Amino acid sequence: MTNIVDFKAKSHLSAEAQLNAFIEWAKETLPKGIPNLVHDSIRWEARSWHSHGVRNCAFTVWKSTRNTSTEMLPPFVDFAKAMTVYRRVYLTKTSARTWIDPIKALEVALVEVSGTRDVTQVSAAVCNRACEHMKNHWTNGDTAYRCSKALEAIITLMREKQLLKSAFRWTSPLKVKTRGTLKQQKADRKHKLPSPEAIKALGEIFNNDLTSPLDIVVTSACALLLSAPSRIGELADVEHNCVVFKEDAKGNRRMFLRWYAEKINQQILKPVVKPEMELVVERAITLLEPITDDGRAYAAWLEDHPEQFPPHEGLPQKGANDPLTYAEACAALALSVHERSNPRGVFNRVFLKPLEKRKALSPAARAILEEVREGWDNSRGRAIYVKGKLGCQAFEFNDRFVITLHKLNVLMREKYLPKHFPYTTLYTEGKARVKYRDALFTVRTGTLPDETKIGSGEKKDFGVEIAANQPRISIQLAGRSGCFNSSIFERYGYLGLKVNTHAFRHELNTEMHRAGLSQLLIDAFSGRTTMGSVYNHTTIEERTQAVAAYHPKTKHSNAAQRLEKVKTNKPLSLSDVRDLNETEQDRVIHQSHVGICVHNFEAEPCPKMGACLTCGKLGCVKGDDVKLANLKEEREDLKRRYDKALDAQSRDIFGASECAKKVGMDLYKCDALIRTLESPELENGDIVWNVDNGWTLTNNAAAMAGLIDAKVIEAETEQQTLPSLDDLSAMLAKIEA
Repeated sequence: MTNIVDFKAKSHLSAEAQLNAFIEWAKETLPKGIPNLVHDSIRWEARSWHSHGVRNCAFTVWKSTRNTSTEMLPPFVDFAKAMTVYRRVYLTKTSARTWIDPIKALEVALVEVSGTRDVTQVSAAVCNRACEHMKNHWTNGDTAYRCSKALEAIITLMREKQLLKSAFRWTSPLKVKTRGTLKQQKADRKHKLPSPEAIKALGEIFNNDLTSPLDIVVTSACALLLSAPSRIGELADVEHNCVVFKEDAKGNRRMFLRWYAEKINQQILKPVVKPEMELVVERAITLLEPITDDGRAYAAWLEDHPEQFPPHEGLPQKGANDPLTYAEACAALALSVHERSNPRGVFNRVFLKPLEKRKALSPAARAILEEVREGWDNSRGRAIYVKGKLGCQAFEFNDRFVITLHKLNVLMREKYLPKHFPYTTLYTEGKARVKYRDALFTVRTGTLPDETKIGSGEKKDFGVEIAANQPRISIQLAGRSGCFNSSIFERYGYLGLKVNTHAFRHELNTEMHRAGLSQLLIDAFSGRTTMGSVYNHTTIEERTQAVAAYHPKTKHSNAAQRLEKVKTNKPLSLSDVRDLNETEQDRVIHQSHVGICVHNFEAEPCPKMGACLTCGKLGCVKGDDVKLANLKEEREDLKRRYDKALDAQSRDIFGASECAKKVGMDLYKCDALIRTLESPELENGDIVWNVDNGWTLTNNAAAMAGLIDAKVIEAETEQQTLPSLDDLSAMLAKIEA
């Protein structure tokens, strides 16, 4: 990528000249994307770049289909191709369709508004008209909105590159659609979630004594997708040694899967959703190994021997550059030659012609095919007669080319191997790709039926592929009319069942919501970069019940749950310890060394300066042995301080009487709390609230300054029927005894 530079506009040029310069830049940049971003077979003139490494990229007009395909007209088509080069080759974005769709809508709107295909005349009115087409075409979902936002990015780029005659700023008028009514959400949930019957049927099939490679691949792929929330396309990057075990602090072992997350473009370790699914994952890998071992070994051989033709039983024993007869060429390619057919015709009809029809041919393969066709004798041939036999026995052709194993090796790999071999997926910037020799689902071509083509014959085993590819698994789970094979449900007698491959991801995400996992954790587990709230299909009844379980007015918490939170030091809310007022907001409360504190530290610091035993906002939870032990240590310390205060009082030290009174009150409260917490009449989890003495730092300062009478504060505390000093001395004497 270091040899690709951005297109820089020149201020002195007009918009038309800037556009022409931009297109010339794209034509020069396109080949620089080889071999990672585009295939070396790509040509600027092609009407579609899909098979050349730019997926979902056909330069056709708005609303074109495969049956009614109409190509874009110049000069707009060159602009569309230049923008595609900028996105795919320079920006290294995987999907070209993100920009192709809005560009198609822009073309039809440009013609309607301006009557021309001159892209420099694009205006805000043209963009608004394009959004109307998007809105009318995509009536469901957010496709129209996302397409319009992509058009925003295109207009911004055109303005920066000075491709517009009149520079303007434009924002899409389309808005994100809401999830709809409860009825629509219910229908959406039914459509996107797999039915319980389908999952049960797949489980029963999986636990059968499976012998069919196709059934093993389909059920094993489903097992992995139900073990971790993933996409069907990510199965291509699952390695053979994907299982990793980890232990937590308590020594409990859990299974993780080494998995490539497509959205975040990196490999992560995904924990298997349940311990019960670990045995399922192990069985799936065990079933797959006999099917895929040969494919991985063959992929390794192909990678290590790029110049050699793959050895097999019928391969002629010839050197790489030794001439081959047509019969030897057919034997090397495993082509069947019947008695009434000749090898030359079979080689031409079965191998050469289908290969020539391919649009994406590498320069090496194209050169060999051109050599063959230039030397091919197109006459009817010279008739050969044999003495003693009636009629013409054969025809002799004057072909002026040489077939060798080296040339067949190039053509064979061109036909049977993926363009991105030895890797399982296309190149993406920053992605650590997996090779076929290491992938879990690698098989040789021909091992499984090719269900992407209706009625397709048996494929040769010269290539490799990913067994669990999206077309095959989708057809096996949902079926397709006229397909070569019936769905897996139909083969095992589960009629009427079908499921979408992405439904498993929706199912696991929904179950994680039901289990109480946070959206942030679910997104990280699923390998997403944004919030995936559309994957939450919990019912309105479930959501209502979840709110009721935590709302202060309807919460179902109990003393046991509260005690568990205190013991494990989990966040404890104000609503867990008392009922909230209508205007009071719930919050997490503080836990001190002797109990819980409901003071709002957001409003002010502690007004008692840590003198908890004088505070009415202190509560002690019955059953919390740690804090009970702390209270007993506090009582012993208070006893020592009280004895010292009495000794000082006997020696008439100034302030000793007041100190003895205050420490004695704390000692009394501490002992009362301990006795109450040890009482068998209370249940574990009950809260014992302390009594406030009314004095705070603020009240003390106000009293010292004469702003408030101390008798007022003492009068408020008298209402709480605190003991007198004489009664307190008698109680403390009992404590000491």
